[in-house]
Amino acid sequence: MPRKKRLTFEESLERLEELVDILENGDISLEESLSYYKEGIELSSFCSKELEEAEKQVMMLQKDAEGKFIEKPFLLEENSDEL
Repeated sequence: MPRKKRLTFEESLERLEELVDILENGDISLEESLSYYKEGIELSSFCSKELEEAEKQVMMLQKDAEGKFIEKPFLLEENSDEL
């Protein structure tokens, strides 16, 4: 059985949008809907993991008390009180 090509984040997101359109249209069987839904869940999970990894890599520059730039991890709003 041939291995599936691993999709990029962008390809996964595009495929996820296609699946949503197909499912919203509603012109497919229940079996097909469940298959597309399962694929969508897998793609959604993959995209979430990729975004989490990207967020870990994002750094922001801040000035310290002496006016020098220092790198600090970028924190989402929910964690911004930790700066």
